[in-house]
Amino acid sequence: MNDERDEIRRRVDIVSLVSRELVLKRTGKNFVGLCPFHPDKNPSMTVNPDTGRYKCWSCGAGGDIFNWVMARQNVDFPEAMRILAKDAGIELKGQDPDAARQRKVREGVMEAALQFYRQAYDRSQTAQAYVSSRELTPAVISQWEIGFAPDQSEALATQLKRDSYSLAEAKQLFLVDSDASGGYYDKFRGRLMFPIRDERGTLVAFGGRIIGPGQPKYINSSDTPIYRKSRVLYGMNQAKQAIQDSRIALLTEGYLDVIACHAAGVTNAVASLGTALSDDQADLLKRWCDHVVILYDSDEAGQKAAERALGVLATAGLKSSVAILSDGEDPDSIRRTQGSAGIRQAVEAAIPPIDFLLRRLEQKHSVQSDAFWEAVPSVLALTKSELELDRYLVRLAPQYPGVSDPMAAVKALRAMAIRHRRKSSGADNLAYVSPVVGVKHSLSSSELAIFAAFLSEDLRKQAYLFSRATILFSSTDAVRLSSAIGSAFPDGPPEGPLVQWIHRLEPEELQDLLGSLADDLRGQLIDATVLADAIHHLKEKAAVRNEHRLKSENKADYFGELRRRKGLPDHEGTGDVEDSFDMHF
Repeated sequence: MNDERDEIRRRVDIVSLVSRELVLKRTGKNFVGLCPFHPDKNPSMTVNPDTGRYKCWSCGAGGDIFNWVMARQNVDFPEAMRILAKDAGIELKGQDPDAARQRKVREGVMEAALQFYRQAYDRSQTAQAYVSSRELTPAVISQWEIGFAPDQSEALATQLKRDSYSLAEAKQLFLVDSDASGGYYDKFRGRLMFPIRDERGTLVAFGGRIIGPGQPKYINSSDTPIYRKSRVLYGMNQAKQAIQDSRIALLTEGYLDVIACHAAGVTNAVASLGTALSDDQADLLKRWCDHVVILYDSDEAGQKAAERALGVLATAGLKSSVAILSDGEDPDSIRRTQGSAGIRQAVEAAIPPIDFLLRRLEQKHSVQSDAFWEAVPSVLALTKSELELDRYLVRLAPQYPGVSDPMAAVKALRAMAIRHRRKSSGADNLAYVSPVVGVKHSLSSSELAIFAAFLSEDLRKQAYLFSRATILFSSTDAVRLSSAIGSAFPDGPPEGPLVQWIHRLEPEELQDLLGSLADDLRGQLIDATVLADAIHHLKEKAAVRNEHRLKSENKADYFGELRRRKGLPDHEGTGDVEDSFDMHF
């Protein structure tokens, strides 16, 4: 292994490797460029061809060619070594020579098919006219290597045979099929062809869309020795850089949707190849991002697919949201009718999963129907925190039938949501998952909202005004945070990102609390409405506490005076009078 590793290092030049992704400029013996591992405005990455290493002097990222491939392609060391060995033309000793030769043959067959489809497109006026009607430019056609399968039974088979490729091998790769007589015919005929590459850029399959009338509209490669459709996302090889940079992926349904998004400048779009999103595809996305925006078609099939995808993404631990399109729309139609701005607006207006699911319920059932309210608890049970649940309870309570008091409606809906959680999980004592999972705390959801608003510079001033009103808070941690903020910032709210001022909070454990809150609330919107609701709720609670305090003080004064008149000790002879006092108040 060490000999192979050294041989790969000798054959793979780190400057050439890094230059495939970065623009490098020579400075003396070294090269410099913008670091891809952090937002870098001034070139801070140095690549040293003498040592074969790269180093960012800003964020600290560094290593050799193996580290580069592991970091940039999110793979482990064995996979990085295999990728680099292939790049260097080295056959690893641990590999089966026959398997390596067979893989090379299959890659040759796939590339030959791609060249055939590309050349057929250049000769087909029908294909070019169709593409023109979809407003796809020559540059887009070239970028996505779009081709055409002639409407002839043996066009590709004849060409592959002429080029001395095995048609039996081509059959395994879903390019041709055989008839009863042993003859071969093309799988794709009269279709616009979309090459499918995996995240590393290896050509693994094809998809074909029929031109003109006919069914099925799409034919996609079935699983083959080099392709598992549940593990590949269309466009991932072109989108992975944008996804990694933004930590957000845009998930669409098909080829033209992905192409439309990229043409609109939304280059983090991929597609699940017309199948339901799989666990493997979600895991692939998780290697590159934290959040997935679903942009499926607006028809019923697309919306059902979005519902299923939300569950898969949640299981994978990915945050998600859903972009809502008007009836009859898909990303490609939006690009053609509204331009690039239409797609961007749809993505920016994506709503959280719970909002999407409630919207789906409203589409299926009247808000006044029993069916709607029977389904609501199962949706509310999907909330991840008490704070998130409270937002939806406040919104739904005024519509809850048969209950005029909104607080009573909130209580009833909360109880139903908790019961559904318990039933779904099988837990005997199911507690809410706190938004702050890294640090134990005693904050209520409304108290959390006040301090979470400090993470937004737009809301920080209002949050600051109320955060210093210690009387609003009942939990120990909220009171401590309130006091710490008042001490650290007596003249006004802190300014700038959290990292620039959190260190001023004392004691240090409160820095941990607020820092953990910042980490765990990423993606959960604390907006002006949520903040206002939290402030209103805390004021009401504070008023109730104050009323109880005054009642208690009045009660104490009454009994003290009574004891003094009777000459009794403070704890004797007033039980019957206490009962009368409680009844009166």
